[in-house]
Amino acid sequence: MFLAIPIQVHTSAASKEAPWANSLIIAINVLAFFLGIQQPVGPGTGWFSVLGYAFSHAGLAHLMINMWLLWVIGNPVNLRLGNAWYLLGYLATVLGMGIFARVMVGTYLVGSSGAIFAIIAVMAMLLPSAKTEISYVVVFPLTLLIGLISPPKHGVYWFIRWDKVQLRAWWFLLLVPVMQILGLFWWSWNWTNLGHLLGFVCGVVFVLLLPTNVSMGRPSGRSSSSFGFEN
Repeated sequence: MFLAIPIQVHTSAASKEAPWANSLIIAINVLAFFLGIQQPVGPGTGWFSVLGYAFSHAGLAHLMINMWLLWVIGNPVNLRLGNAWYLLGYLATVLGMGIFARVMVGTYLVGSSGAIFAIIAVMAMLLPSAKTEISYVVVFPLTLLIGLISPPKHGVYWFIRWDKVQLRAWWFLLLVPVMQILGLFWWSWNWTNLGHLLGFVCGVVFVLLLPTNVSMGRPSGRSSSSFGFEN
C-alpha cells in the first residue's frame, strides 16, 4: 500500500492569488456535493452525465481529497496556462473520459480524479522544475524497496514508513504511470487506477496539442509562488 498527498507546490510564478478558473471548478464541486446533486456516468445514464459525473463525489472524504489535490496542483497549472486554456483542458478531459465511461465501462462512476491526473500531467510537462512537497505513507512490502534506497532510521520503518519528500514535477511523468499500472495489477484492473492513468494520458495529449506560444511560454514574474499547506 502506498499513499501520497502533495501538500505544496513551489513555482516561479509572480502571483500568490488563486486564479479564478480553478477556484470556480472547486466551488462547483463543493456546491454540488452539499446540494446533494449526484450525476453518475455509466450504462444507460443521460448524456449530461458525461460532464456531471466529474462534479459528483461518493462521500465527504472523496470530495475533500480531490479538492485538496485540485487546489494544490491546479492553482499553479492555472497560473501557467491562463484561465481559458485551463478550463478547456480540464473540461475536455472530463468530457472525453465521460464519453468513454458512458460507452465502454460496465459500472457507474463519479468523481473528478481523472481530470485531476490530467492536471498533474500538465504540471509535469509545463512546470517540470516546480518543487512539489509530498507527504507519504508506505507499508510492507514496498517499505523494503524504499529501505534499500534510503535505509530507515528506525526498525519499524521496514514495515510502515511515513515522511515528506520534495520532488521536481517532471518526476510525475515516470512515477504516476508506474504507480497506476502497479495498482491495476494489485487491485485486479479496477477502474480507479485505469481512470487515473487515462486522465494522465489525456493531460499529456492536451499539452502536445497546445499552440506553441502557450506550451513554450513561461510564467511571468520572478518571485516565488506556492500553494498548499505551509508551516
